[in-house]
Parts: sequence; C-alpha cells; structure tokens
Amino acid sequence: MDDLVSRLDVPGTHNFREVAPGMLTPGRLYRSDALHRLTRDGRRTLKELGIGQVIDLRSAFDRRIGGRDRLRGTGAAYLSVPIDGTPPDRSRFDPNTLTLFDVYRAVLTRHQEHLGLVIRTIASADGAVVVHCTAGKDRTGLVAALVLAAVGIERDVIVADYAATAANLSGEWTERMLRKVRRFRVPITDNLIEILSGSPPAMLIDTFDWLDSEHGGVLAYLEAAGVDGAARDRLRRALLPTG
Repeated sequence: MDDLVSRLDVPGTHNFREVAPGMLTPGRLYRSDALHRLTRDGRRTLKELGIGQVIDLRSAFDRRIGGRDRLRGTGAAYLSVPIDGTPPDRSRFDPNTLTLFDVYRAVLTRHQEHLGLVIRTIASADGAVVVHCTAGKDRTGLVAALVLAAVGIERDVIVADYAATAANLSGEWTERMLRKVRRFRVPITDNLIEILSGSPPAMLIDTFDWLDSEHGGVLAYLEAAGVDGAARDRLRRALLPTG
C-alpha cells in the first residue's frame, strides 16, 4: 500500500499523483488538487506526462475564488464538469454541523449524471487524463473510487488511494485554505478541518455502504449514471494492464 501515497512533483500542486499506482496501466489516470497555480515548470511537467485531458470538477464558485486552470502550452484539452457538494436542502446548511459524509452523499445524489459523464470521458480519452477539484480529495476522490470499483479493483486498495490525500494536503495547503475560510468569518470547527483536508478511510467505507444500501451497489449506481457494461469495458481497456 505504500506506493499509493506517492506524490508527483508537479510545481504549483500539492496532491498530484497517479490513481492507484501498480494497479492501473502506468501513466493513464492522475488525480490532483486545482491547477490554477501551475508554474511554468508545472505546465512543462504536465506536457512531459502526456496529459491529453484535464477534467475540472470545481463549481463556478470554486473557479471564481481559485482561478482558471493554467494549461497554456500543455497541449491538454480542458473539460469543466461543475460539481457542488452542498446538501440539496440549502436552507438547512450549517457549516458547524456539516460532515464529509453529508458532502459525499450530496455529490452522489445531485451529480450522478455528471459523474457518469466524467467516467465515460476517462474511458474514451486518447492518452493520459488528470481529474481534479480544489483539493483533489472529495469530488476527485469519489470519481477515483467509482472508476476503480468499475474496473474491479479491490475495496481496500480503493480506500488506501483515497486516504493518501490527507498527508499531501497537510501543512501549507491546509493553512492557506484556513486563511481563506477565516476571511468569510466561518467558525473553524473539527468538522470543517476534516472537510477541508481530511480523508479518513472510514468515510469512504461508509459511503460505499450507503451506495450498497441506497443504490444496490456501485455498479448499479454507475449503470443509472450512464456507465453501462460497454462503458465499463472501455474503461477496463483504457486503464488495466494487458497480458
């Protein structure tokens, strides 16, 4: 499992890494925090990695606060699929009591169609893909988990890939996000810190259990999202080693 915590040195990012290295075909699927801080060297690295498709999961608000991806000169195509983790009943939204599980359930409930589009795009991409949101943790983590489940990767590997994020975000990235939150006068609670930078394994395990109980499992959820057997076959051909 140690290979799953490897972070790639892409200047301007904190959480750029391959998804489940050693399990998928090397150099095909990456996950990252936002790319709006990419330096010239960071853009050069993206090009060297052969990234042909960038999928940005940030909401319009996220992009307004953070900025547009810096992709000039990388040769990568850009696709924005805005995903918002706010619970459906916004009148009951309370940052003091909101949990990561609330966020994940909201993403999976409100954006099933969008998640299906993202996964089909990964399956049909010609070359390497990087998926990112703001932290590369929650929305990106759910996409990575669904993709890995779709191609038959064992659940303990999926959970380990998800959990690796927290170490990459500790320190500078988390402190910068906390400074932004304070400017909005939002109380800094344990829940909020976990939402900003945590990736506890139990949270993804609980989310898988919720998919099992509410949707009949990951594959049934994906089928309803438009990721049918043919799409999963394309995904396996794109991501799994042959021979």
